[in-house]
Amino acid sequence: KDLDFPTAEVKLGELRQAIEQQMSVPKAKQSMICAGRRWQGLAFDDGLLVTEAAGAKGMKEVDGVKVIHLMLMAPAGIDGTEEVSRLEAQILEAHGIVETLPKATAEETQKAALLAHDLITKASTGLDNLDLVGAQRERRRDLLAQIEALERN
Repeated sequence: KDLDFPTAEVKLGELRQAIEQQMSVPKAKQSMICAGRRWQGLAFDDGLLVTEAAGAKGMKEVDGVKVIHLMLMAPAGIDGTEEVSRLEAQILEAHGIVETLPKATAEETQKAALLAHDLITKASTGLDNLDLVGAQRERRRDLLAQIEALERN
């Protein structure tokens, strides 16, 4: 993923914050490698400029623009995308059940309502238990708002 910054005077702390916001990888779990060097420890604190950290070996010129290629290393699934998608599917299933309620008999309506409530409760609990940052945190807020709307119906 390409991250663009308005100036070349970007500090590592700003880069880490952008990765957290746009890619949902917590700062504590980020590990970066550039030109064969791992950026960690006291030598790579948040105040260091990215251009200084990359050095001459890490900075390339592409079409007249200076570019730094980094490899972000993080544990698999750290952004929570798969879990949020699974819970979103439960919410969509509950929404489909609620949509069919007016066409059902009283007994079917009660069973369907209980099933929808169970799905919503499980999804809500699952979303509450996730430790998310950045874009996935915003996605969770949207899903919780959908759950509240379903509960009102």
